[in-house]
Amino acid sequence: MKRRLAHVAALVVALSASSAAFRATAHAATPGGEPPPALFALIIGVNASPAPDVAPLQYADDDAARYLDLFRALGARATVLSRLDVNTRRLHPQAAAEAVLPRRAELTQAVDALARDIAQARARGVRSTLYVVYAGHGEVEETGWYLTLEDARLSGADLMAGVVERAGADQSHVIIDACHAYLLALPRGPGGTRRPLKGFVELEAASRAGRIGFLLSSSVSGESHEWAGFEAGVFSHEIRSGLYGAADANGDGQVTYAEIGAFVARANEAIANERFRPQVLARAPRDGDLLLDLRSRGDRQLRLDGPAGDAHYLLEDAQGVRLLDFHGTGTTPVHLVRPPGEGPLYLRRVADGLERTVPRVDAIVQMETLPAVAARSQARGAAHHAFSQIFTLAFDDGAVTTWTAHAADVRSRLDAEETTRDAARASARRRRIVGVTALGVGAAAAIAATAFELSAHALHNDAPRGESHAEAVARNAQIDSRNHAALGMAIGAAGAAATGALLLLWPRANPDAPVLEVASSPGGTQIGARWQF
Repeated sequence: MKRRLAHVAALVVALSASSAAFRATAHAATPGGEPPPALFALIIGVNASPAPDVAPLQYADDDAARYLDLFRALGARATVLSRLDVNTRRLHPQAAAEAVLPRRAELTQAVDALARDIAQARARGVRSTLYVVYAGHGEVEETGWYLTLEDARLSGADLMAGVVERAGADQSHVIIDACHAYLLALPRGPGGTRRPLKGFVELEAASRAGRIGFLLSSSVSGESHEWAGFEAGVFSHEIRSGLYGAADANGDGQVTYAEIGAFVARANEAIANERFRPQVLARAPRDGDLLLDLRSRGDRQLRLDGPAGDAHYLLEDAQGVRLLDFHGTGTTPVHLVRPPGEGPLYLRRVADGLERTVPRVDAIVQMETLPAVAARSQARGAAHHAFSQIFTLAFDDGAVTTWTAHAADVRSRLDAEETTRDAARASARRRRIVGVTALGVGAAAAIAATAFELSAHALHNDAPRGESHAEAVARNAQIDSRNHAALGMAIGAAGAAATGALLLLWPRANPDAPVLEVASSPGGTQIGARWQF
């Protein structure tokens, strides 16, 4: 047994204390008004890459299994594609029973099945929301950026047309944890070149049109990080923590894009080395900021209220799987959806290691009322010094306000820079047009100068021997006139050619040269991208 039975009495007291809250929440769990949508999730976790020179990841399969647990806890119909290793299969038997390999054919079959289920929901008058989650490799080449399956690449067109659009949900949310994932939403590839492939550009356009939203990971180095302390991708662990309810800063039972963006930013704010600091690019659909509605799950919440919430906590299951982290303020209650599974959960306060045993019951549990005991020993990994700073700062609604204001400022500045770049490109196009025109005029003038000069020579050579003085004077006048015309045309040709060459060859920087910019918020964790010129 993980814990002594001496805690049972205290647990019963805690459950009794929460019974009134359970009854109240059970009646208020389902939001009024429009019925909630049916939830669907397509989860892909890929450790391997088809490229032989790319080192495999360790925890993308663990991320996939834990995303499956999360979305099942939220009531979603979830499909998982991942090759689980031995340890992950042992820790996540449900995922082991359901997972199919992350290959092209299996992905096509999974999307087809999703499309049928979503079409059936629509036929029955039920709205649908789809979450597409990917954890794995992101590869950058001259033609663009790709996700990888075990046997193929997943291009922008594959993701948008072949997955999101084909599934046909009323609203979709795309979550990507992969290297250089921010490129998925930008219109140009490496070196500022325009991508011949569509799809990733359409992801940004689709969010503006109101169809989908997205959460993308990145860092200053462009790398996506895994950490043995989480046994998961850092970004994915933070996103899951927020979606379990830790990102609900105002306690309204809903997680918005602003809240999840601020949650991830705040979690990483204390990491000094930017190379290890995960970034998030969060973009909501135009028609609403809502990412996830948790209100229908309020009858099985894990709650931490009052001053006890002002600390960094982690929640583990009985097998030591680290399910989520959070850091409250002690003023705003932390309400979490209870993770699925059997056996007790363990809530550990990171600062002093005190641990509370949390029972799995179909009721609300007030975790601050549970007895705290000394925790088990913890192993420390090589990246512990950097990643142990995650969640050391408290998260509340004020962090969301700060992050939202800063994100709006970054967006406004990027839009202004885009306007400036458009003007620069228009100016460059005009300069090219005038330059080419000048070269054309110069070439025409040079041809005309040559024609006048040849005509003057021909007129001189054709003079007859018996020509009269008056005729010779008239001929010489014509020759001089044509020579003068040739000279004028030559000068004009030289001027036009010089002007054209100057306009076309004048040194200038490329307005489409990409520069990844990490704009510092008060904690330095907002990512943007600009195209410097």
